[in-house]
Amino acid sequence: MFDSSFRITGKHANYWKDLCELAGNVPDRDQHNNFKIFNAYIDAYILCPMIGYQYNRKGVIDNSVSGEAGMIADVFKERRAQLKFIYQTLMLLDVDSEPDLEKRVYRAFTFAESTKEEKQFISDNMKIYNSYFLGGLEVLHEEFVDQCIDQESYLKQIFDYVRHFDEEQDGDALKEGIDKYINK
Repeated sequence: MFDSSFRITGKHANYWKDLCELAGNVPDRDQHNNFKIFNAYIDAYILCPMIGYQYNRKGVIDNSVSGEAGMIADVFKERRAQLKFIYQTLMLLDVDSEPDLEKRVYRAFTFAESTKEEKQFISDNMKIYNSYFLGGLEVLHEEFVDQCIDQESYLKQIFDYVRHFDEEQDGDALKEGIDKYINK
């Protein structure tokens, strides 16, 4: 898990490029100023799944337009602990794909890939992770690329997005939800 190169194509690859600062990744001046909110692809790959989950958005690769983006396996090495934490969190929280709590706990903490069945199990779970990643890319692209035409609109959008996200977080409800699982 998180030990091989990762590549996507199509619309989502372009979204990923639009959101990340990379050498040679210049803005498309005819369409938008293409404000970047991530320093690198790996930053988006860590955060976007949680945004996808928060907004209940899963994406499916759409190859209706050309595009390609990816990361080599070495990129994952330094950030593996963060990736694993996000993966485990999603596997625990995603009730839609697995309603049974015990099975969600099992899939969150099972990493063995020695048999064909175990490899398939991890692969299926990574499909869930990656679908939330694509959904998060969609959300952020809609918020920051589609709606921002200049520096002022970008700053306003960042402010509104963070404020909206903060307002959505209900500390008491979060604590209650955590207590529900701890006290079972």
